Amino acid sequence: MSKTPEKKIHYEKYVKYAQILEKTKWANEFSWDHIRNICNYIHPVSAKKGAVVFKEGNKEESLGIIVKGSIDILKQSDNEIKKVATLKSSQTFGEMALIDGEPRSATGVAAEDSVIFFISKENLVELASDHPKLGFQLLWKISKLISQHLRRTTGKLVDYMEK
Repeated sequence: MSKTPEKKIHYEKYVKYAQILEKTKWANEFSWDHIRNICNYIHPVSAKKGAVVFKEGNKEESLGIIVKGSIDILKQSDNEIKKVATLKSSQTFGEMALIDGEPRSATGVAAEDSVIFFISKENLVELASDHPKLGFQLLWKISKLISQHLRRTTGKLVDYMEK
């Protein structure tokens, strides 16, 4: 029996998302089936150059995976805004907000037309419930990303303190 049109459209849409995600370095630790499953829980967002993707201080419990374009990370300090990083395709943001639910620590602005796949905390919990091994693998990856960010930040702090 053939799929209903709605199911076929949904299937085609998430396979398209999976094909996009598979091309990123972010997805290199996941099998094709895992990538397809992850894409059932993502929310894609297109952002034109200059669009605010997330705002410092907002509570958004989600992780963003940049699949096309780049995002400038801006931090408000005193009366000026400083660019602290530019994230490119295959990079992520929001790992801490996803895990601890605290407000965003910076603002993200699209440096060029971009596409971001968001995974909300609610969807991550649902994914982990539906696919426990994949949920663990995804949380492990997020933990490694947070660890890498912390190591880089610690290195920058040491460099700053030595000046």
